[in-house]
Amino acid sequence: MGRNMCKSQNLCKGAMVILIWNGFSALATVYDSDGSSTNIQYIHDSLAQNGDTITLPAGTFTWSTPVTISKAIKLQGEGSGRIIGDTKTSTMIGTGLKTFETTRSGLPISVGQTLRVAKMPGNNQPARDAYMEGTVTSYSGTTLEMNVTSAGGLGTWTFWWIATQPTTTIINNYNNGQPNNPGATPMLKIQQTTAGSAEISRIQFIAAPTSVSSIVGIRADAYAMLDTLVHDCWFETGNGSNGAAIYSDSNKAVVWNCSFDDTYQLSGTEAFQLKATHGVMDASWSTNSTMGTDDVNGANNFYIEDCDFHAKKQVCDADDNSRVVIRHCVWDNSQFANHGADTSNIGTRHCEIYDNELIFDVFPGNCATEIDLQHAIWIRGGTGIITDNVLPRIESMCAGTKQNISFSVLNTRRNSGAYCCWVGYPAPHQVGQGYGPGAVFRDWIGCQGQSADYYIYAEPIYVWNNAGTGGNLIGLTQDGTDACGNNQQVSDYVQEGRDYVIGPKPGYQKFTYPHPLRSGAPSPTPTATPTPAPTSTPDPSPTPTVPPSPTPTATATPMPTPSPSPTSTASPTPTATPRHTPKPHPSHGPYQG
Repeated sequence: MGRNMCKSQNLCKGAMVILIWNGFSALATVYDSDGSSTNIQYIHDSLAQNGDTITLPAGTFTWSTPVTISKAIKLQGEGSGRIIGDTKTSTMIGTGLKTFETTRSGLPISVGQTLRVAKMPGNNQPARDAYMEGTVTSYSGTTLEMNVTSAGGLGTWTFWWIATQPTTTIINNYNNGQPNNPGATPMLKIQQTTAGSAEISRIQFIAAPTSVSSIVGIRADAYAMLDTLVHDCWFETGNGSNGAAIYSDSNKAVVWNCSFDDTYQLSGTEAFQLKATHGVMDASWSTNSTMGTDDVNGANNFYIEDCDFHAKKQVCDADDNSRVVIRHCVWDNSQFANHGADTSNIGTRHCEIYDNELIFDVFPGNCATEIDLQHAIWIRGGTGIITDNVLPRIESMCAGTKQNISFSVLNTRRNSGAYCCWVGYPAPHQVGQGYGPGAVFRDWIGCQGQSADYYIYAEPIYVWNNAGTGGNLIGLTQDGTDACGNNQQVSDYVQEGRDYVIGPKPGYQKFTYPHPLRSGAPSPTPTATPTPAPTSTPDPSPTPTVPPSPTPTATATPMPTPSPSPTSTASPTPTATPRHTPKPHPSHGPYQG
């Protein structure tokens, strides 16, 4: 029997199990919900305790009201399905026997399995709703035969993804009433706790066109919270909805074995948006970096591993105070960008991007099908590591020639953010800045009159050993429009050997892979480096020439604030000669397409 009996219409079943999980051993209860948001919230609030599990049955459930998880419990569905590959076989949508050539062999496909083949998006072309579904009759090498029993859409299309069947699906139909801040109240909010790790698994999430909220939101009200775990899920966004798949204002999470797909619209939503601005994580810019094994216990960075992204305009929008690690993932016609202290107040602290593979598919003469990637990796602030990735050159008849790894400092030409219209190297929190021993404190009043203190500390981005036709190809970009009129050039702010280095970072070692929390190990206790008294230390970096604090006048007309999405602005203009030193690299990653 369960710890408590469910009453009235809030039906559930309880089963007692012995649980050793996240650092405590207890008699735990498994509660079977009916899949509705109200029933799950009731079980959580009235019945479930730390260490318990709430299950969702097979089926599709529409949530129009949000759910908050504030205990160390598991929320588990029956199965999410996942995108496992793709095909470029030109095929007319219809039922009956269909043959596809998969782009790679050895996909996890077996006879009798139910698969969905759905169209990848293209410029002004439909996506997803153009599909075929049926059972596998044979699969050998790269040849897949299916008996298609249901289909949607019309036409003959060339580019498709292949996915296994979801069992438990939640449709996000929640409108939080804040279209400019969909992360404010997500559909499924994880309130982190010191009692243990909340865990979400085996669920497909679909954003309804009417949704104005992120799907999953992670929040920490104090630094010493324990990591949230999300795995074996499938997130489908970009149906006209507004909100990231996962929004987090905490650097404390591990996400693995998840698929993220989108429609690559100009307003396409992020797979991840990491933006810790409410004060809890502000120490990120005044404590040492925790890259690689410097994250001694693995509890101070946001880890994304063994995931696959399909037609995502934003794999991860790393923003204020974030410390993110993206590794062993596949970016299927998808791109990465972060924020600096430009349209945002603080900007990304550091990013580690390694052991990933970018796929860029070219369709000569068929620009409607080709996905218009603008870059592979765009870094606008902070420090980081970019190594051991497969990065093809983003170049084709349709795309033209785009940047691969691109660096920018945008607040020198943008009249927005705390450090607007900046003049003088280094700009606060720009590319190649971080924190460490000898950091120099600057007392600063921001452009909107807010406190915007910052530190000067040179901490370059290191780029090395990236394979593919793009390899270690680096360029600089800046806005073509100078809203400030100061004629600042990005090449004066970002220079090789000073702000970025093409070569290994001395002493750097990657953190343990897979992340230890994936095995059910107890959640580690996070550690923070105390902030030293910086004002008495010598200046290790060039002293910046700073502009005077802006003086507002009655007749001043404020400049419009650009959209916070890095890719929502016009494509910046390349200004630097790229370097190209590709090295051999094996194919890897969980995605089999």
